[in-house]
Amino acid sequence: MVGVAALALAAPPPGARADDDAGSTRAQMTCERVEAPGRVRCDVEAHVGPGESISWGDVVIVRTPPFVGALRGRIGPHDATTHEVDVWRWALALFARDRGSGDVEGRVRLVVCRDGKCGPREVGVTGHVVVGP
Repeated sequence: MVGVAALALAAPPPGARADDDAGSTRAQMTCERVEAPGRVRCDVEAHVGPGESISWGDVVIVRTPPFVGALRGRIGPHDATTHEVDVWRWALALFARDRGSGDVEGRVRLVVCRDGKCGPREVGVTGHVVVGP
């Protein structure tokens, strides 16, 4: 089973108007449910709006529940499993030391381009981890 993920929005790139639909950057994190302590896989996916493209991105783990640790705190652009123009995906691994449930918080950092202008964006993501029945 997959945990529920949170969605977040970020500011549009330089030159974009606040009322422009293209400022609709969103990201989500989903984590598999596991029955016993050990490896937990999570996936992070970032999307940008129509007419925008992602030129760079990474995922930083900001906080984990006490029973879980991150095997790596940052998953870089070369580790992305998908590099489409408007969608990037990353897979990351956590290690559960004990049973429990809680939220893993991360931050997706992107460089988003539109009409030849690029700028940074950050999107917070939260994935729910469940270890045990």
